[in-house]
Amino acid sequence: MAPQTTPDPGVSQASPPGDTGPRRQIVAAVREALAAALDWFPDDAGNRSVLVGFSGGMDSTALLHVLGGPGGVRERAGGPALLAAHLDHQLRPDSGKQARFARTIASSLGIECVSGRQDVRGRAHREGRSIEEAGRLARLDFFAEIARERGAATVLLAHTLTDQAETVLLQLARGAGTLGLGAMAAVRNDERGLVIVRPLLAVSRIEINRLVTGAGWPFYSDPSNELEGFTRNRIRRRALPLLRESVNPQAEAALGRAAALLRDDEEWLSEITSERFREVASMVERGGSTFVRFPAAALREAHPALARRLVRKGLRIARGDLRRIGAVHIEAVLGLVRSGRGGSSVNVPGAVARLEQRVLTVSPAAKAPGGSADGS
Repeated sequence: MAPQTTPDPGVSQASPPGDTGPRRQIVAAVREALAAALDWFPDDAGNRSVLVGFSGGMDSTALLHVLGGPGGVRERAGGPALLAAHLDHQLRPDSGKQARFARTIASSLGIECVSGRQDVRGRAHREGRSIEEAGRLARLDFFAEIARERGAATVLLAHTLTDQAETVLLQLARGAGTLGLGAMAAVRNDERGLVIVRPLLAVSRIEINRLVTGAGWPFYSDPSNELEGFTRNRIRRRALPLLRESVNPQAEAALGRAAALLRDDEEWLSEITSERFREVASMVERGGSTFVRFPAAALREAHPALARRLVRKGLRIARGDLRRIGAVHIEAVLGLVRSGRGGSSVNVPGAVARLEQRVLTVSPAAKAPGGSADGS
């Protein structure tokens, strides 16, 4: 497995390119996203350091150079101090070599690189997650830990327009609604207290490749990106090229626009759901658990789109998360409500929904009324 796409990957030898079209576009995108991120800081914030998730791959290499290289955003705009963060997932024999490469490249730009290691495969096994999902969560946990230690609050990630398009197609194939199809937001608050910013979300990987190869910036080539055992790789290598060739040469941009529209729709629907939830739902704390109660009539009379969201919100509060909860489970709960069978219940992963005296109660499985257990 060759850890390079240019000679001598351990040392950044290339000079930054001139102000080419791709470079201007990417610099503009990074500046705009960075400005949006810094708006989250209070006016009296004394430390505006930001983390940059840096794998050493092509996309994060482009981001780090555009931010911190000669003539980059940091230098031109007097931007915040940068700190690269690299997590070794321990999934490949050469992962340690990749971590050393990332530190070397960051150092060549005058940027400190903090690295860590996690057994992502072990986490996936323990938590019943895919390798990809376990890796994503491990990275966010690592970034949050470093941010707390260094007094930072913003993390810049190098997801591209191509990543966004892949995510939309993946979610569409899974039958997702507006929440999933909205894919990744350019700026969002994370539950860990971070502001997640994706400055390259409007830039395709083709443009990133043109920039990086034109500049001669070395990057680490991850061989797992070529393995078709991963669903996302198959979408990247088969589905997206087919769409570009057969349907729309600008398929990535079109999918990105669709995601943006659906995120707006989801945000509006979420506001409506929260308002209606406050009107009709009640919560009871018992034995350290939260029980959520709905008048059955309110769910029956609601538009199906709203009823689904109300039940979903109730499950999230009762369980603490929505892992393993899918559309089939939401529909099972609503089917119970529509049936009107008092004294009946439906088991879903980690929770129980019980209909009694015209009230639907959603509770954690271990604390369910009547001693019901999780039937998953």
